[in-house]
Amino acid sequence: MTESEVLYHWKYFLTLEKDLIKLKDYVEIHTDNYDTYSFELAKLLQLTCAEVDSVCRIFCNVIDSEVKYADDSTRDGNIALYRKIIINEYPKISTVEVTIPGLDYPIQPWQEWSNGKTPEWWIDYNNVKHYRHISFKRANLKNTLYSLSALMLIIMYLYRKVSGGSYKTPKPHPHFFDSEYFAPYLVCRPNKELPDFE
Repeated sequence: MTESEVLYHWKYFLTLEKDLIKLKDYVEIHTDNYDTYSFELAKLLQLTCAEVDSVCRIFCNVIDSEVKYADDSTRDGNIALYRKIIINEYPKISTVEVTIPGLDYPIQPWQEWSNGKTPEWWIDYNNVKHYRHISFKRANLKNTLYSLSALMLIIMYLYRKVSGGSYKTPKPHPHFFDSEYFAPYLVCRPNKELPDFE
């Protein structure tokens, strides 16, 4: 995996972020609207979580080359297996906060990993994917924000691991999501490294 290959995933994240920015013209980004659901949110949730799955598979392979998740002939990975590999190498990923304009507090999309659990947004995504007829309300704003934040962070970690350089960040930068590790045009502020890389 090279930096330029990771950028394909980063640029895809940015296109998903643009879709969210368009959506906020119709649904205000606020905790009051967390339960708002729609076909557009369902689409964004499905696309985002499919990408989370892809990036986690690759990240696991970068962490441990014996793991064959990145091989297109092996499709047996799942979020619980990814968690074991990623959290073993990067236990502090569960503590990273993402700030989203409109929310009164930052969120930690990978927080459940610290307790050995699968994130709620991932469980809801699977319910929407497999049982949409009874789980459609789970295609809501909260799950979409959490999944997009999780995708941003997992790509940041992957890029940082692949690049090997201090404070190195994929560019261009998000327009909407933020983290204490972002500053204008920098992912990491001077002397502020992603947890687990300090």
